Amino acid sequence: MKKFLIRREMKGASSIPKHEMNKGGKASEDVLEEMRNEGKMIQQETSYVAGDNVFCVYNAENEALIKEHAERSGGVATEITEISTVIKHNTSVVS
Repeated sequence: MKKFLIRREMKGASSIPKHEMNKGGKASEDVLEEMRNEGKMIQQETSYVAGDNVFCVYNAENEALIKEHAERSGGVATEITEISTVIKHNTSVVS
């Protein structure tokens, strides 16, 4: 699978209460599970909330699956970027 960074622009994201973020995360994961049950290879690694954005790292076969997930979950995918290289810090090793 390929690795993608998704920027979700959400005004006031850093101010959204954790319980609301958890509710949104659960709804997102439910859609991901549905998609995997359909044989689509997609999974979420982690998300970071910063300012007016939520940055998510996903593994998926292609960008179209990221867009499908956003559409089905009612979310937003403001920008999708394929990650070409991961640099592991404190090791100076590029993988």
